[in-house]
Amino acid sequence: MRRARQIGFFLAVLACAIFLFWQRSHPRPKSPKSTGDTSAQVVPSVPPPRLALAKPRQDAGMADTGRSVLDEPTLMQQIRAHVKSDPPLAEALAREGRQRFADSSDSDERDALLVDALINQQRIGAARSETYYYFDHHSGGRFGEHLFIMTGVHPRPAGPGR
Repeated sequence: MRRARQIGFFLAVLACAIFLFWQRSHPRPKSPKSTGDTSAQVVPSVPPPRLALAKPRQDAGMADTGRSVLDEPTLMQQIRAHVKSDPPLAEALAREGRQRFADSSDSDERDALLVDALINQQRIGAARSETYYYFDHHSGGRFGEHLFIMTGVHPRPAGPGR
């Protein structure tokens, strides 16, 4: 008889623990107070993702017409200066540099700085995509190891499958 009571007590404690665990993991929705107002406003708990990129500022070398007047060394200086302090601007300048100076000697550094700017904006998916671009266009580039460490993307091996 004593053994039966011990087992019953153990099962009761176990049932209470399961019930309390279930209550914590499935909270009840709060009902609006009965003040006559039946239109309860729902506020999202997670902010919507940022979709638009920030446009470069006018003081960063942009003319009133929207065209850049920066030469490549100045553009690279601006990208380096803003990659941590203003990553959206650095991203915009790096993309502009990619269009204007596609095959320059600084293109591997510019593309690596673009990845860093994306990482500093916490846009990891875009940074990984740009890292794949880097490895496709700058095989053996001097920033490959840095990009591997930052994104986990490594160069694809050259071989018959490529």
